[in-house]
Amino acid sequence: MKKKILIVNSFYFPTIVGGAEISTQLLAEGLSADYEVHVLTTGEQKKKVLIEVINGVTVHRLPSLNIYSPLDRKDKGTLKKLIWHFINMYQPAQAKLLTKVLKEIKPDLIHSQNLMGIGTYLWNICNQLSIPIVHTTRDYALIEPVNSGVVNRFIHKVNVKRSLNVKKVVGISNYILKYHQDHQLFQRSDADVIGNVVNAERFGRTPRVEGEPLTAGYFGQVASNKGVMMLVNTIRQLDSSIVNKLVICGTGDQLDEIKEIAKTDSRIVVKGKVSQEEVYQQMANVDVTVVPSKWAEPFGRVIIESYQQGTPVLATAVGGIPELIPEKDMLFERENIEELKEKLIIIQKMSRKSYEKLVSDSYENSVKFRDNLVDYKRVYEKVM
Repeated sequence: MKKKILIVNSFYFPTIVGGAEISTQLLAEGLSADYEVHVLTTGEQKKKVLIEVINGVTVHRLPSLNIYSPLDRKDKGTLKKLIWHFINMYQPAQAKLLTKVLKEIKPDLIHSQNLMGIGTYLWNICNQLSIPIVHTTRDYALIEPVNSGVVNRFIHKVNVKRSLNVKKVVGISNYILKYHQDHQLFQRSDADVIGNVVNAERFGRTPRVEGEPLTAGYFGQVASNKGVMMLVNTIRQLDSSIVNKLVICGTGDQLDEIKEIAKTDSRIVVKGKVSQEEVYQQMANVDVTVVPSKWAEPFGRVIIESYQQGTPVLATAVGGIPELIPEKDMLFERENIEELKEKLIIIQKMSRKSYEKLVSDSYENSVKFRDNLVDYKRVYEKVM
């Protein structure tokens, strides 16, 4: 009889907010060959737990018992957000429901990930029911979920205490794991680092002609913390003989501003929101992907997706990004336009042989991220 694994994450397919949901689905479906896999996630309904089976995984969607659903992406204003987060810290009705669901599923192990909309009191309930917990840290929500220092300090303090119930903590990078440990979380937990699963469909590349201008690509949120405007300004300062096109795929609060700039610079091609398949096709068609993030990315999924298309990546040396890029000369300082310009010029002037080595290295760098199931199964068996 297969052991039961319950994976808990704020969102699950078909709700895809970011890379965490993609990684969670790949993990859940991959594990289903060896375990009876259940997923606990949030829903928008007000009553009852909705249950469905998706690709061999049983998905349990909790009703929204807070003042608004975590799936509601409209801006609610500061006060409502603060109230929402306080309720998320402990909601008696949801705690009762969680206890009921866990008793019905009877998992041998719980693997929690993002817990917005579910609450870290899940760990206390698991402890009461003697269910061992593995937790994967993917972001900073346990430490600083809101733009209020006072509220963050309170939430952080509560989470530090609750995290004592976690048996094993996994970071998707050394950086994010150490960040949590430095903030006193998971003080009793064994620790490990396991990168995200990234399994992008591969598309054919057109060989680059030596000396031709570059086509650069940006893939992700078009937002200020992602540094995309810095990239746009860098391209505008370079001659078209160096970069003759910047392809931007994604949406965000800076999209309209960049569209206006694109009206006066035909090299900037704004695709907006496109399908995942088209993102991968575009990645395979550019000469270099640029990840100019100002925010300390815990992982940087787009880097591995780009590598899987054989496309070299230039990225800022922040957060967990340097762990993914073995070629340290492909890193640049945050918001340093001059340094990025220099590195783009170097790539544009590369010999065909040198550039083809970058492509070959990109494919090689991506291999270890295609499957982390063995790593997680090792963790599960040890914890259980």
